[in-house]
Amino acid sequence: MFNSVKYLLMLIIQTGFLCPLWANPSNANVDVKGLALEGYDPVSYFSQEAKSKGPAKGKSLFAVKHDNRTYHFSSDVNRKEFLNNPNKYTPSFGGWCAYAIAETKEKVSVDPKSFLIQEGRLLLFYDGFLADTRKKWLNHKTRTPAQYLKMADTHWQELQRK
Repeated sequence: MFNSVKYLLMLIIQTGFLCPLWANPSNANVDVKGLALEGYDPVSYFSQEAKSKGPAKGKSLFAVKHDNRTYHFSSDVNRKEFLNNPNKYTPSFGGWCAYAIAETKEKVSVDPKSFLIQEGRLLLFYDGFLADTRKKWLNHKTRTPAQYLKMADTHWQELQRK
């Protein structure tokens, strides 16, 4: 019961105040201008430096539009790397919280600095007042990260059909 109430509150806060989902008719978690990852460089998430310092903030100078989303890059090298293989670097589940997709089939905004590279994929998580879903993903008592990823993949396919 407590978890249900907590997630309901999280969704109300997310949709009512922090990220109006009704302003974004696509499946992508972008701002009103179409910017993904709040401007963080998607290639930087895969670097060794990101493991200790987090992803790098991108610059509009190195912007690319892909699948109706705009990505910013910290360098022209990263921009070119993305263009060579955009599917490798775009966040899974449209950039929505992987844990929320797996657990509740809901699109919940993320903290772009809360991420995980799992099976070569960029996963993003909500980290805020109500929860740190990355920790839940990694430290659940009965589910492994692999099980969560499988659940999220299944639920994302269902959401795509709606």
